[in-house]
Amino acid sequence: MQKDGGRWVRIGGKIREHRQHAGLSQEGLARLVALSPTMLSAMERGVRGIKRDHVERIDTALGTAGSLTELWDRSQTTGPPTWYEKVADIERAASEIWVYHPLAVPELLQTEEYAQHLFRVGRPRATPAEIEDLVRGRTSRQAVLDQERPPRLVVVLDEGVLRRPTGGREVMRRQLGHLLAESAKPSVSLQVVPYDSDHHPGLSNGFTLFAVPRRSPVLYVEARHFAKPTEEAEAVEDYVQLFSDLRGAALPLGASRRLVAQLHRELCGGARPGLPPLRF
Repeated sequence: MQKDGGRWVRIGGKIREHRQHAGLSQEGLARLVALSPTMLSAMERGVRGIKRDHVERIDTALGTAGSLTELWDRSQTTGPPTWYEKVADIERAASEIWVYHPLAVPELLQTEEYAQHLFRVGRPRATPAEIEDLVRGRTSRQAVLDQERPPRLVVVLDEGVLRRPTGGREVMRRQLGHLLAESAKPSVSLQVVPYDSDHHPGLSNGFTLFAVPRRSPVLYVEARHFAKPTEEAEAVEDYVQLFSDLRGAALPLGASRRLVAQLHRELCGGARPGLPPLRF
């Protein structure tokens, strides 16, 4: 499983590439940089964090002119922030993931181009390479849904998320098609709170709840620059109730998928007479 949004996988892969190019075995490089072969192997596979001073020593031993250290430094700003690392671990261990978002498709269900647009708009000063790194880190997390025994993912969205042409009509058309495909999986449930609902309990913020075997449920509410998962019982119970209320206000599963399919057809230019117009 990729660790820390793929950051360590990418750095470890580059270490392995340069080591092999230099004609060194793992044992040989480990001796040169005073690491155990087991630790170096874990670093190359991306299954553990990598310290900067270790990368500096490897750069020196392999004569790579600081390129690995530069990659490590760049990953600190382009990869997922350090405060997300704990959440990524919880996400991978979860048996159930409940997500509500009032403004965007949740990260686990985003297409690459949809995520790319969100990053471009949200980080206008980022370089194309930085945006690509961020997108790769986000979409790599979606591998959790392709496991042999994936977590149950339950998603509630506001109808406005589906109707807003995020990234343009073509990007949104493909995103809606992806939602239809993912929500057809037995492990994924998607519900939509409709525009015409006179009772919408989720107009404040998005959040995620994780059910993790052998530990208390975890609540995660994210801000732009910080967030912290919590197992505090009162907060978790409050959001569990809120999620239940949101599912009650949302359309049933079948009706929600039919709405997504309708909007997808409209973006494909195949809206059927009698359906409400797409409100852009």
